[in-house]
Amino acid sequence: MKTLHVKPLVAAVGLALSAPAAMAVNLDFSGSNIYMKFLDGDQKIAAQGSGDTATGADQGQWTEMELRIKAVISPKVEAGARIQSRSSAAYWSEFGGFGLEGSVDNNVNKQIFMKLRGAYVQVTPGYNWLNMARIGSSDWGMFDPFTVGKVRYIDRDNYNGLYFRGPVAKGSWEVARVSLPEYLQTNYGQGPTCCSTDDTRTQEATWIGQLTMPVGPARLAASAQITEDHVKATDANLFDGQDVNTFAKNNVYMLKAEGNVMDGLELKGAYYRSEFETDAFFDQSWINSPKDSIDDNAFKVDVAWSPASVNGLSIAYQYFNIGEGFYSNTAARTESDVLLTEGSEAAWYGWGDPKWNGGAYSDYTQVAATPKKVVTPAYGYTTAMGNGLTDNDFKDFNEAPSESILGWKGHTVLVNYDAFNVPMSAEYSRIEYNNNWQNYTGPLNHFYPANQDRTTDIFVFKASHNFNVAGGLDASFKYKWVKDNDDVSKATSADDAESKDSGFSFTLGKQLHNDLYGSVSYGHYSRDISAAGVDYDNEKDIWSLKFNYSLAGFETGLLAQWIDGEGDPLRTGTKTDIEQYRLKATVQAVF
Repeated sequence: MKTLHVKPLVAAVGLALSAPAAMAVNLDFSGSNIYMKFLDGDQKIAAQGSGDTATGADQGQWTEMELRIKAVISPKVEAGARIQSRSSAAYWSEFGGFGLEGSVDNNVNKQIFMKLRGAYVQVTPGYNWLNMARIGSSDWGMFDPFTVGKVRYIDRDNYNGLYFRGPVAKGSWEVARVSLPEYLQTNYGQGPTCCSTDDTRTQEATWIGQLTMPVGPARLAASAQITEDHVKATDANLFDGQDVNTFAKNNVYMLKAEGNVMDGLELKGAYYRSEFETDAFFDQSWINSPKDSIDDNAFKVDVAWSPASVNGLSIAYQYFNIGEGFYSNTAARTESDVLLTEGSEAAWYGWGDPKWNGGAYSDYTQVAATPKKVVTPAYGYTTAMGNGLTDNDFKDFNEAPSESILGWKGHTVLVNYDAFNVPMSAEYSRIEYNNNWQNYTGPLNHFYPANQDRTTDIFVFKASHNFNVAGGLDASFKYKWVKDNDDVSKATSADDAESKDSGFSFTLGKQLHNDLYGSVSYGHYSRDISAAGVDYDNEKDIWSLKFNYSLAGFETGLLAQWIDGEGDPLRTGTKTDIEQYRLKATVQAVF
C-alpha cells in the first residue's frame, strides 16, 4: 500500500483566505496602457516567429494593450490581474491578422491574442503571526537575486506561487513555494532523458524560507531553499497510486549582513552555498555525468565610505568570489545587477552577428544565473569577454544585455567625486576566474573550456556637466578600456589570446521644449584581438540621436543610430566595411 502524504499547505492556504463577507468592491484600473513600438533598420528583417525584438527582426510596427485590474474587496482582501495582448509578430501591415500572406496565415505569432497575466489574491488578515499571504503571480523580488531572483520584465507575471510573510521578534519571516517553469527544471523539464513523458513537471517547485532580523547596528538575513525534480517510480500495480523518485536536487543557502560601522562607513557581506546532485544522465543539464554532484560557494564583501572631511567624495570597494559550480535554478537571469563593476564593453555585444554591428546601447548587467552551455560562441572572439552570456535572446538594441558571473573572482574600486559641478566617477576592476584550470574533465566540462588561464582588467571614467549656454546644455563624457588575456593551455604559447577594447563617447543634450528633450551622441570604439599569433583589428563610430516627448499620461521616445567602421568580425583574415542603421521608437498612453 502506498503511503498517503497529507499536504499541510492546503490547510494553511484555507486559513489564510478565511475572512468575513466581502465589502463593496473598489476597482482600480490605473496603470493600464496602450503601447506601440516601431523598429526600422537596414537588415530589412521581418521575422515570421517571435520577431518584435532586434534578436529576430529590425522591421515592423506593433501595438499592445495592457488592462490592469486591482480589486480591493475588503480592508483585508485584494485581488488583481493584467489582461495583456502580445503582438509577438503581428505587424500593422497585416491588417489586424486578416491580411496575412501565404504560409503565415495560420501562424499563431501573427494573431493578436489577449492573455491572462499577473493574477493574484492577497490577504492581510492582521494576525500576530501572519501579515500577508499572496497566492498567484509575483515578480519574486522580495528574495535575493542569488537565490530566488526577480524575473525579467517581459516574464515576471508568468511565475506563480504561494507567498507568506509574518513578524518574528523585531524581524520577519517569509516562506514561498515558487512553481517552476519547465525551462528552469532539470533537463528543461524533460525528466532524466529527452522527451520523457513520465516526469512530474507540473508539480515541480522551489521552496524557500527567509528570516530577517536586526542585531545591534547590523541587519541580518538568512534563507534556505530546496528544489527537487521527480519522476514517477516504476510500478506494476497502479491501483494503489504511484510513488515518485527524486532524480535531481538543488539546495541553496544564504547568509548576509549589513550595517554602519561609523558615520560615513557602511559594510555589507554575503555568503551563498549551493548544492546540486543527480542520479541520472541528462541530455541537457548543468552537470555532465550521471550520479554526480557539485557543491560551491559565492562571497561578496562591500565597503562604502563617504568621508565627511571631503565634500562630494565617495569610495566603494567590492570583493567577489563566485564559484564556477554555484547553481541556483531560480537565480535572477536579468533585471538584477549583482556586482559593482560595469562589466564588459556593451558596444561589442554580439560582435560578428550582422544584426548587432552596433552592439548594445545600454551597459551590461551581471547576474548569478547559469550561462548558456556554449563554450565557443557562434560569432566573434571565442575566448575573451562576451562568453558566458545568459538570457539575451529577446532584446532590442537599447536594452541591457546580461552576462553570467559564475566563476568570477576579483576586486572593484569605484570612486565618485563632484567638484565644481562636474560629477565624475572612475572604476577599476581586476577579474580572475575560478575555472582557470588545465585539462579539466570534471562535471562542468561542457560549460567551461578544458584549458583556461584568463584575467580581465576594466577601467571606466565618466564625467558630466551642465553648461549655462544656449538655454542649458547637458554634456557627458565616457572613456572605457577593457583588457582580456587568456593564455589557454600552459603547455604552449601558440593558443595565447588577448582582446583590448577601448572607446570614448560624448553626449550633448538639451531641453528643446517644455515637453521635449533631445540629445546627440558620438562614440568611437576599437577592439584589437590577438589570437594564436594572428591580429584582428576592429573599429567603429556610432552616432546616436535620441528624443523624449511627454505629456500627462503620454510619452514617446525615439533612438536612432548610425554605425560605420571596419573590422574582421568572423576572423577570416580579411577586413570588411561595417555599416548599420537602426531605429526604435515607442509610444505609450497610460490611463
